[in-house]
Amino acid sequence: MTIPFSVNTPNSGISDNIYICQQPTGCRMQVGRFGYFLGAVVVVLVAVLGLASLVHYEVGMPGIGERPQITCPFDNDPYVWTPIWSENTRWICLRTGRTWDKSYPAGVYQQWRKASLQPEYVRDYTILYLRQIEGKALPEPLTATWTGRMERAELGNDTYIYEAQGILVKIEYPRAASDNMQYTITVQTEEGIIIWQGLLFQRQFITRCLPCKITP
Repeated sequence: MTIPFSVNTPNSGISDNIYICQQPTGCRMQVGRFGYFLGAVVVVLVAVLGLASLVHYEVGMPGIGERPQITCPFDNDPYVWTPIWSENTRWICLRTGRTWDKSYPAGVYQQWRKASLQPEYVRDYTILYLRQIEGKALPEPLTATWTGRMERAELGNDTYIYEAQGILVKIEYPRAASDNMQYTITVQTEEGIIIWQGLLFQRQFITRCLPCKITP
């Protein structure tokens, strides 16, 4: 089954501070209930902001659920990659090629690796990887106008097919979310020449075919 889709003050109930004067001793201030309420709100906000500062990590956009993500520190871009030979030590911003060195806590890094990714993110992530790391002459995926469709198989896999500027990207993965999600990806021209074919598994690209010709 093929499913097409589009890509692209007294009566107010609030008391002010009340000044009570007794002659000749002068005046004293009685704080109204609103003043106590406002003070409590400030205390709660300070506590929340303090806690947030302790657990802050950059938050990216790719996951199906909200999870702490690792993003490019220069522009907060979520398209980042770490090579397997310097895993969680050397990082690359795939859009700009800028690098930084940092070892993230194991929990944050593993959540980033195992996050379930939206097909649009996988498409752009793959194209940016091939442009920046493999040096492929491919269009800028974030500015391209993509059209696409989804094909749903009976065995539980979904296939997303995107086309833009003479390039076709096909992404297949299981319908059920999993920490071990494996994305099978093909990038090819309109003429059927495969530019890259492989897997994306826990943020690492595994090449199967580069380049080759589609066989009927």
